[in-house]
Amino acid sequence: MSLVTKYNIPGPRYTSYPTVPYWEESSFSTDRWKASLVKSFKESNATEGISIYIHLPFCESLCTFCACHKRITKRHGVENPYIDTLLKEWKMYTEIMGERPRIKELHLGGGTPTFSSPRTCKGC
Repeated sequence: MSLVTKYNIPGPRYTSYPTVPYWEESSFSTDRWKASLVKSFKESNATEGISIYIHLPFCESLCTFCACHKRITKRHGVENPYIDTLLKEWKMYTEIMGERPRIKELHLGGGTPTFSSPRTCKGC
């Protein structure tokens, strides 16, 4: 079997969790989502830690191959409000999970992670 044949199969994308084909509006509720989040977190955090994907949608120019949700801009003033919002979301998740997560992997993607510059973050 050639390598092309072996690996020429569809694979998951870092676009949504759960992936879109598994969304069912009739069974969705905030309480069910929180219960599922806490259950998955407790199982993963206790054994191996969790993996986190952080979507960074900003790019200064468009790559011809990109299919991710992105915002093309040269205005770097957009990054700080976005990072502040991510930090608020992280706080919300840690409150729901009830304990500090052990991070196994951190994935950055969507745009160009190098778009953002280092900054001083109070409370990070």
